Amino acid sequence: MGAAPVVLLVDDDARVLSALRRALRREAYDLEVAGNAARALERLAIDPPIALVISDYKMPGMNGIELLTRVRSRHPETARILLSGWACEICASDREAAGLVALLAKPWDDGELKDSIRAALPLV
Repeated sequence: MGAAPVVLLVDDDARVLSALRRALRREAYDLEVAGNAARALERLAIDPPIALVISDYKMPGMNGIELLTRVRSRHPETARILLSGWACEICASDREAAGLVALLAKPWDDGELKDSIRAALPLV
Protein backbone atom coordinates (compact mmCIF):
# COMPACT_ATOMS: atom_id res chain seq x y z
CA MET A 1 0.00 0.00 0.00
CA GLY A 2 1.40 3.41 -0.99
CA ALA A 3 1.63 6.60 0.97
CA ALA A 4 -1.50 8.64 1.55
CA PRO A 5 -2.13 11.34 -1.06
CA VAL A 6 -1.10 14.85 -0.03
CA VAL A 7 -3.88 17.44 -0.03
CA LEU A 8 -2.79 21.08 0.14
CA LEU A 9 -5.29 23.48 1.73
CA VAL A 10 -4.80 27.14 0.74
CA ASP A 11 -6.56 30.03 2.48
CA ASP A 12 -5.46 33.32 3.99
CA ASP A 13 -7.82 32.79 6.96
CA ALA A 14 -6.31 30.52 9.63
CA ARG A 15 -9.80 29.73 10.98
CA VAL A 16 -10.86 28.35 7.60
CA LEU A 17 -7.71 26.22 7.39
CA SER A 18 -8.42 24.91 10.88
CA ALA A 19 -12.03 24.08 9.97
CA LEU A 20 -10.94 22.26 6.82
CA ARG A 21 -8.38 20.25 8.78
CA ARG A 22 -11.05 19.30 11.34
CA ALA A 23 -13.47 18.28 8.58
CA LEU A 24 -10.85 16.06 6.92
CA ARG A 25 -8.89 14.76 9.91
CA ARG A 26 -10.34 11.24 9.74
CA GLU A 27 -9.83 10.91 5.99
CA ALA A 28 -6.96 8.98 4.41
CA TYR A 29 -4.98 12.04 3.28
CA ASP A 30 -1.86 13.84 4.44
CA LEU A 31 -3.05 17.41 4.94
CA GLU A 32 -0.76 20.39 4.45
CA VAL A 33 -1.64 24.08 4.61
CA ALA A 34 -0.50 27.30 2.96
CA GLY A 35 -1.64 30.75 4.03
CA ASN A 36 -1.33 32.26 0.55
CA ALA A 37 -0.86 31.38 -3.10
CA ALA A 38 2.88 32.09 -3.14
CA ARG A 39 3.51 29.59 -0.33
CA ALA A 40 1.30 27.06 -2.10
CA LEU A 41 3.38 27.36 -5.28
CA GLU A 42 6.58 26.96 -3.24
CA ARG A 43 5.20 23.77 -1.67
CA LEU A 44 4.12 22.39 -5.03
CA ALA A 45 7.71 22.63 -6.25
CA ILE A 46 9.04 20.09 -3.72
CA ASP A 47 8.44 16.41 -2.92
CA PRO A 48 6.27 14.63 -2.07
CA PRO A 49 3.95 15.64 -4.89
CA ILE A 50 0.59 17.20 -4.13
CA ALA A 51 -2.38 15.12 -5.28
CA LEU A 52 -5.01 17.83 -4.72
CA VAL A 53 -5.08 21.57 -4.02
CA ILE A 54 -8.15 23.03 -2.33
CA SER A 55 -7.96 26.81 -2.52
CA ASP A 56 -9.96 29.80 -1.40
CA TYR A 57 -10.94 32.23 -4.15
CA LYS A 58 -10.41 35.67 -2.60
CA MET A 59 -6.89 36.02 -1.24
CA PRO A 60 -4.43 38.92 -1.29
CA GLY A 61 -1.79 38.87 -4.00
CA MET A 62 -3.21 36.10 -6.18
CA ASN A 63 -6.75 34.77 -6.20
CA GLY A 64 -7.64 31.10 -6.24
CA ILE A 65 -8.45 30.99 -9.96
CA GLU A 66 -5.02 32.43 -10.78
CA LEU A 67 -3.35 29.97 -8.41
CA LEU A 68 -5.20 26.92 -9.70
CA THR A 69 -4.63 27.94 -13.33
CA ARG A 70 -0.89 28.03 -12.57
CA VAL A 71 -1.15 24.69 -10.79
CA ARG A 72 -2.85 23.21 -13.86
CA SER A 73 -0.11 24.55 -16.11
CA ARG A 74 2.85 23.48 -13.95
CA HIS A 75 1.40 20.34 -12.32
CA PRO A 76 -1.38 19.01 -14.57
CA GLU A 77 -1.60 15.78 -12.58
CA THR A 78 -2.63 17.72 -9.46
CA ALA A 79 -6.42 17.92 -9.00
CA ARG A 80 -7.95 21.31 -8.16
CA ILE A 81 -10.95 22.37 -6.05
CA LEU A 82 -11.98 25.97 -5.42
CA LEU A 83 -13.86 27.15 -2.32
CA SER A 84 -15.58 30.51 -2.52
CA GLY A 85 -18.11 32.68 -0.84
CA TRP A 86 -18.23 34.45 -4.20
CA ALA A 87 -18.95 31.50 -6.51
CA CYS A 88 -21.43 33.53 -8.58
CA GLU A 89 -18.58 35.92 -9.55
CA ILE A 90 -16.50 33.17 -11.15
CA CYS A 91 -17.19 32.88 -14.86
CA ALA A 92 -17.26 29.57 -16.71
CA SER A 93 -14.14 30.39 -18.74
CA ASP A 94 -12.14 30.97 -15.55
CA ARG A 95 -13.39 27.69 -14.07
CA GLU A 96 -12.42 25.93 -17.30
CA ALA A 97 -8.97 27.57 -17.41
CA ALA A 98 -8.27 26.33 -13.88
CA GLY A 99 -9.53 22.83 -14.72
CA LEU A 100 -11.57 22.59 -11.55
CA VAL A 101 -12.80 19.25 -10.28
CA ALA A 102 -15.31 21.16 -8.16
CA LEU A 103 -16.36 24.66 -7.16
CA LEU A 104 -17.80 24.62 -3.65
CA ALA A 105 -19.56 27.50 -1.95
CA LYS A 106 -18.53 28.76 1.47
CA PRO A 107 -19.69 27.80 3.95
CA TRP A 108 -19.16 24.34 2.56
CA ASP A 109 -20.97 21.16 3.42
CA ASP A 110 -18.50 18.62 4.85
CA GLY A 111 -20.18 15.73 3.02
CA GLU A 112 -20.06 17.56 -0.32
CA LEU A 113 -16.41 18.46 0.29
CA LYS A 114 -15.50 14.83 1.02
CA ASP A 115 -17.46 13.61 -2.00
CA SER A 116 -15.64 16.12 -4.22
CA ILE A 117 -12.27 14.97 -2.87
CA ARG A 118 -13.17 11.33 -3.43
CA ALA A 119 -14.17 12.16 -7.01
CA ALA A 120 -10.84 13.93 -7.52
CA LEU A 121 -8.82 11.13 -5.92
CA PRO A 122 -10.85 8.03 -6.80
CA LEU A 123 -8.21 5.48 -5.84
CA VAL A 124 -8.07 6.53 -2.19
